[in-house]
Amino acid sequence: MLDVERAYYQKMHGDLLSKYPGQIVVIKGQEVIGLFHTIQEALTGGARRFGMQDFLVREIADSPRVSIPALSLGLLRADSPFSNQRPTPDA
Repeated sequence: MLDVERAYYQKMHGDLLSKYPGQIVVIKGQEVIGLFHTIQEALTGGARRFGMQDFLVREIADSPRVSIPALSLGLLRADSPFSNQRPTPDA
């Protein structure tokens, strides 16, 4: 999944970094679809254009920050009500 997009990003990383450091890029196939200032803008732009299709979103940096969009968008919660529960041994 997204193998083509990841390979294209790696191939273009040096060029993108020299021209657009710190921006967020959206890639579909072997094409830069857009450049954005925030992850939120990039996800919104990609979703508007591609709907439920896959597309790659990356921060253009030497070592990008780790981002979990599902947490950012509220689709997952890190403070799950089940996070403190431990499995109980069978009696």
